[in-house]
Amino acid sequence: MKFKIDFDIPKKTLIQKWPRFFMMGSCFAANQSNRLHGDGFNVKSNPFGIIYNPISIASLLYRIAEQKLYVEEDFVENGTFFSLEHHGKFTYHSRQNAVEESNSLLVEAKNDIESADAIVLTLGTSLVFHHMDEKKIVANCHKLPNSQFEKLQLNFTITSNSIENCIKDIRKINPSSHIIFTISPVRHLRSGVLENSKSKAMLISSLHSILPNHENVSYFPSYEIFTDELRDYRFVKEDLMHPTNAAEKYIYQKFANCYFSDETLKIMQEVRGFKLFKNHRSLTSPDLHQTQIEEKRNALLKQYPFLILS
Repeated sequence: MKFKIDFDIPKKTLIQKWPRFFMMGSCFAANQSNRLHGDGFNVKSNPFGIIYNPISIASLLYRIAEQKLYVEEDFVENGTFFSLEHHGKFTYHSRQNAVEESNSLLVEAKNDIESADAIVLTLGTSLVFHHMDEKKIVANCHKLPNSQFEKLQLNFTITSNSIENCIKDIRKINPSSHIIFTISPVRHLRSGVLENSKSKAMLISSLHSILPNHENVSYFPSYEIFTDELRDYRFVKEDLMHPTNAAEKYIYQKFANCYFSDETLKIMQEVRGFKLFKNHRSLTSPDLHQTQIEEKRNALLKQYPFLILS
């Protein structure tokens, strides 16, 4: 008797032995980028913080591709200065400071996309907040009064066009990268269960209508793994929205098995073995243990000079 759904994910091995990644999107993208970095990969992610909806992701990619520099009028003042295009952690003490730092990040983001072998976009929701005075969809409400916003469900055309624009602007910067789309398994329940289902369904239907028309673009089923393979509350945190560490780890390993060659997976195991040894606390001879850590690190880097070992 089977107690869970298993489904095969077609292998889409990246051609690089140790690909460089650029990741953008929801908090799930941030989590998975941390796991890749922990396994020794070169990963850059979310230059302007966590972004959930496809319109905001597309807007930032357009700005990065065109190097459309920020000006002081792009920032809102509410005690500090911030952009409605950025996550709430990006605040500045002056408009000049906001412009300078944001434009520096803009240049850095383009360089990161140019050098990436794989670009992963994780879409979280198609429910968006529209700032009525600014007349724009925002990436984050920055704790502004609710009265300044209206909540909207994106339709199929707008969602699809946003995804198309993401692909187009990535291709302007890096024509040869492999683009991976995935949908965050995190449930956005504050708007309601039915609204969350409709939001995710809009992302799924839009992606599957577009991706077959593009080469070197693929879909990884993070959302489907979580909702169908791991459909048990033990894989959900107490908030009933976020996957547990075990669920995130399971999805990450599925991703690795899908996109990495056997050689890459073997190197990952060697890195993990080193990390286990490094994190072991020697109670009897800590100095010797530290020497052994450096010896193992140097041996790994000599054999695999592309590793990023913290």
